[in-house]
Amino acid sequence: MPKVTRWFIKAGILYFITGVLLAVIAEIPAFGAGPLLLPVYWHMLVMGWITQTIMGVSIWMFPRKHRDKQEREKLLCWLAFGLLNTGLILRFLFEPFLSITMGNYAINLLIVVSSVFQVLAIVAYILEILPRLQPREKRSIQQGRS
Repeated sequence: MPKVTRWFIKAGILYFITGVLLAVIAEIPAFGAGPLLLPVYWHMLVMGWITQTIMGVSIWMFPRKHRDKQEREKLLCWLAFGLLNTGLILRFLFEPFLSITMGNYAINLLIVVSSVFQVLAIVAYILEILPRLQPREKRSIQQGRS
């Protein structure tokens, strides 16, 4: 299993645990944080846990075009991991303040930056995974085997 896959899955598990804990905290009326935490924990569960786990497992399960054991792990995989997690962390830190500080330029800009990072992560992932989705016969021909 590639190292980047392990990082994706471990981060996904961390987001799952944190998202569930935030969901429980949001349901406790004494804290009164439900409306502020709702988008955060949904984002943790969907983008942090589900999407990240799918990305990690698919990178592992779909073989590369060239199966060289000495080949270094793909830059696009690590770029996707870094951008996705940076975007998620920015979102988790600043999204609760959106409703409190309406119109705050800095908060709005950070949320936009977090979204752009997440979109770029998805693009990097797609660019990495698309070449892996070729039929076996086509991969064999391209590698010089018949």
